[in-house]
Amino acid sequence: MNHLFKTLILLLLFVLQSFAQINPGARQIALAHSDASYSNDVFQIFNNPAGLALAKNREVGMYYSPAPFDTKEMANAFAAYCEPTPYGTFSAGFSIYGFELYKETQFALGYGRKVTENFFVGGTAIYKNLTIKNYGSKGTLLFNIGGIATLNEQIGFGFAIENITRSTLSSETGQLPTVLWGGLHLKVVKEFTFSAALRKEVGYNPSIRIGAEYSMLDFIRLRFGAQNEPNIFSGGFGIIYQFLQVDYAVFKHPDLDLTHQFGLILRFAK
Repeated sequence: MNHLFKTLILLLLFVLQSFAQINPGARQIALAHSDASYSNDVFQIFNNPAGLALAKNREVGMYYSPAPFDTKEMANAFAAYCEPTPYGTFSAGFSIYGFELYKETQFALGYGRKVTENFFVGGTAIYKNLTIKNYGSKGTLLFNIGGIATLNEQIGFGFAIENITRSTLSSETGQLPTVLWGGLHLKVVKEFTFSAALRKEVGYNPSIRIGAEYSMLDFIRLRFGAQNEPNIFSGGFGIIYQFLQVDYAVFKHPDLDLTHQFGLILRFAK
């Protein structure tokens, strides 16, 4: 009974926060999503799609969080694919969140392109569907856009807007959040990158994010992050071996249990 009550409260919190979007992957979460200006993996289709333009290889990515806040009913999973071409990088993705009583699914198509040697843009179209048992389902189309500008190999800036179309699932506004991101990164040395970002959801206070990624060895990455609104600390690691990348992240909400995330990326040279 207590577990069911906790589940209902958590779901209510998510609904009240405008069906807050969950953004993958494990690397991004370990960095507290402070990496808007430099991440370039396949999961950027759901984050800053301009990062797709920086992808060098064909990639397949899978992400899974089995029990956010120790609640398996809130499990979520993502899968994505990207294909760099001479005309830009094309991408497709899918996600599922929830359980039999409440479920969200997303289908995404993304594109990123280099405009100049130092400026990249991207966009993602997402069809989002919400299903509530005994109440039916409803879907809508929304769009995300983003950009990345690099001054040199050490410094870069990025921005993204989620749901720029202000799409909703009914006549009521604000059900699906519109979120603005701005960020920068500094590669202090070859092995260490510091990043910071500001997230502003329309109607809510801004959230400051900071993160750091350290290449301890050629194949091991250590990651740390922190944010406010709410105060959350995160961390994780990545293991990269040839075409395989395995990522893990964990974060702690001030009032809830630990949340664990796992990611897998396969890279295939073109």
